[in-house]
Amino acid sequence: MRASCKLLQRSLSALDGVGSAVKRRPPTLPNLGDTFIGAASGEPSGTTPPSLVRTRIPWASVAALAVTGIPFAAFAVLVLHHFYVKGGVFYDSGLLALLLSEQDPRLPTPPIFGGGSFFAIHVTPIFAAAALIRRLLPVTDAQFFAGFIGFCHALPGLGTFWLLHSRLGLRRPFEMAVAAVVAIAFSFNGQALAIARYPHFEILIVGTFILFSVALIGRQLAVASICFAACLATREDAGFHLFAVLFLLIALNQYCGVSWRAQTPEIVFAAIALIYSLAVLELQWELSPRQAPLTRVYLGDPPFGTLTFAIVSERLLGYLNYRTYIVLPALIAIFWAVRSRNPYIVIGYVAFLPWAVVSLTAQNDIAGTLSGYYAYPFLIASFWPLIGVLLDGRLRECRKSAAVSVIAFSAMIAGSFAAVSRQYNPGHLELLASFLAAPSLARQAMTEQAVEQLSQSKAELGGVLVDGSVLALAPGGYSSGETVSGAPTSHPDTVIYFADGYEAAAARTIAMAEGLDQHYQIPGTSIRLATDRSLVPSSSLTALLIPSEPFR
Repeated sequence: MRASCKLLQRSLSALDGVGSAVKRRPPTLPNLGDTFIGAASGEPSGTTPPSLVRTRIPWASVAALAVTGIPFAAFAVLVLHHFYVKGGVFYDSGLLALLLSEQDPRLPTPPIFGGGSFFAIHVTPIFAAAALIRRLLPVTDAQFFAGFIGFCHALPGLGTFWLLHSRLGLRRPFEMAVAAVVAIAFSFNGQALAIARYPHFEILIVGTFILFSVALIGRQLAVASICFAACLATREDAGFHLFAVLFLLIALNQYCGVSWRAQTPEIVFAAIALIYSLAVLELQWELSPRQAPLTRVYLGDPPFGTLTFAIVSERLLGYLNYRTYIVLPALIAIFWAVRSRNPYIVIGYVAFLPWAVVSLTAQNDIAGTLSGYYAYPFLIASFWPLIGVLLDGRLRECRKSAAVSVIAFSAMIAGSFAAVSRQYNPGHLELLASFLAAPSLARQAMTEQAVEQLSQSKAELGGVLVDGSVLALAPGGYSSGETVSGAPTSHPDTVIYFADGYEAAAARTIAMAEGLDQHYQIPGTSIRLATDRSLVPSSSLTALLIPSEPFR
């Protein structure tokens, strides 16, 4: 351990001397551009023959394109399938799709959600930036949300490929192919799939954190700063996650004898992250204490009022049985760290232990059981071992260590697929079908047109109830009393729902109980309608709906 610390100290001391012309020349580090255009091989300038550079350009570009494009396309298709085929969930996919396209920087929520600013719930300046892009694109809210989620899910794999290619030295064609396969596998690991089953924006924290980490250890501070800012802007608590990891990194470096001066970037980033999150949470608390996530999700009101020993025990057992895709990679990382005598490998997992305790005692069951996206910090922790290998400093002594690191990291990815079938799945998404069954553009357009026309025809349809999948595409078109999950104020004359939506059974039950015996479908969509109204020939709905048998 002491030997590795001395190597690390010498390495960071060399980086600390960057910019001093009178000192010895620091080692040349590949930069972000080198990774994706193949302009450099990580060696000092002038040592690589031009012919070799030319042969590397297509391999690096193809690998980077695959690493980025495959997850982007797959997860974007999954979200489109979620909205237009299976039926989206209003809480939270439909709401987030609306907010990402909101032109008002205050991010007002629709009336059904209360109408207040979303910032009272989560501080997400990144949404305002995304809305500027949305304004330029001829797409629907759901389509833009699908692209946004696809982009976010592509970033973890991109960061993994960048590290494997530029830092671990996998630059030959075969090695780049291995790096690309491992990076793509990481994009689809079990923890990422758990988030995708309940599409949410916190995956952007993971991707920007990973890119920030890779840039930071390479002392590419401009790139690191951009990723750091994007990470903080994604959600108010991102600064705590950044601080936790950086604090442990600084402490371990100090134990190894690394000077404070050599760690100036880490110290500055850690301080900014902590101050930002503390300030934002304090502001949230002052403006809306009941809506603040700390109260609404974790503490409860009164604090821990519903928490019991039985609940905590049940959750702990549930982690072992139902969250194996989180626990098993952590155990592999611990074994890897002990075997290699490298504590840097487990910094991520140790840093998030306090957060895990907060989740364990959360008053919200979804957070307390680490369901959906709530386990996202552990996705960061599962990437960190690759950073830990580089920080240990011994990789430079033996090229075989790179192969060992790739194998160990791949074992963590493989372990993450345990208990995938037991993941929280409110939208009833079947992953393989969702990744491969992209809805046609015609189906998407027809679904959007039908939802809009139905919301404008409520006078003709009488009292209307819609399920969450219809509401997800028309958040502003209905009140809480007009939803299947809400509290209807009167007996409905019409029930509209997605045939295989997550609330389809409830919608059919209501329709049957109310004696709605006329059934229709909208061709080319998953939308179904049960009503007691007869459509007159002159109705605009006549061309939209066709009679069908009762759906079961």
